Amino acid sequence: MSIDMSQFHGVFIEESHEHLDTMERLLMALDINAPDLEELNSIFRAAHSIKGGSGIFGFDALTSVTHVMENLFDKARQNQFTFTAMVIDELLKAVDLLRSLLNDYSEDREIDLSLVEQMTVQVEGLLDPKEPEIEGFGFFD
Repeated sequence: MSIDMSQFHGVFIEESHEHLDTMERLLMALDINAPDLEELNSIFRAAHSIKGGSGIFGFDALTSVTHVMENLFDKARQNQFTFTAMVIDELLKAVDLLRSLLNDYSEDREIDLSLVEQMTVQVEGLLDPKEPEIEGFGFFD
């Protein structure tokens, strides 16, 4: 007997929107000078949950972006990453892109992989400040 995974898409999409709301709310309230560890843990778990579920459903665009975000939040939890206002702005743009991707998957629309790649590179660049930054690649600027 095979299981039709599409029946679970709606639940995943709904829960992922809730995770994104949590991420957005916590990022907007984050004290960049003294981030609260429990808040960082909550943001990390939200990204981790979206990444895991998107992998199960084959939503590779979501997996790509949330994977690099998860890495950033994990480093922040370990005091190996420092937030700035610019970092928060970029992460909020990533949250907006993830919302858009969820809607695309939900409506079975084509994914703009160039935006996904740009955001993935942008967030990876936040982790390695030696890399040149990609300024305003156009999504929600």
